[in-house]
Amino acid sequence: MTQQKTIPKPSTKESLFSIGEHFYALESLLIENEGEITNEIDQWLDEYQAKEEDKLDAYCYLIQKFDEIAAEAKRLADRSSSYSKKAKHLKDRLKLYMENRGKQKVETGRFTLTVCGNGGLLPIRLYEDVTVERLPQSFVKVYTEPDLSALRDAILTGDKEAQQFAQVLPRGTHLRIK
Repeated sequence: MTQQKTIPKPSTKESLFSIGEHFYALESLLIENEGEITNEIDQWLDEYQAKEEDKLDAYCYLIQKFDEIAAEAKRLADRSSSYSKKAKHLKDRLKLYMENRGKQKVETGRFTLTVCGNGGLLPIRLYEDVTVERLPQSFVKVYTEPDLSALRDAILTGDKEAQQFAQVLPRGTHLRIK
């Protein structure tokens, strides 16, 4: 009767980079042994290949789940925005109705509705013929920010002045999971 060896599923508690360090150690060991793969090296390699695969699979699973949760949150946020707009529309209609009926307060079996004044700063509206250009500088806010597109274009065409303020970086990379 032959005994069947069962190889336990490797634990993925070890960090991804710790697993990677074992591959560097394996590489060093192989160099020391002049490329000869002993049983010990072979077992170690099998163990860490399995751990690496499990860890990568776990990472991808988490990424996929987080993406799904983010998509669901966006979907709910979109619905929330829609429902908020519907609620505001209904509230505005109720307020208009009460104002047209001359009622400041109405009580129903479940709710009390009151048309009341807003707090905070007094609202202001520019006259229709007033544009920003017509306003004195003391009544205008000016926002300035770097024009990164113009800087990029200037640097790429060899502009020495632009190169004193910024540099063009290489494109980054990203991970695609299928």
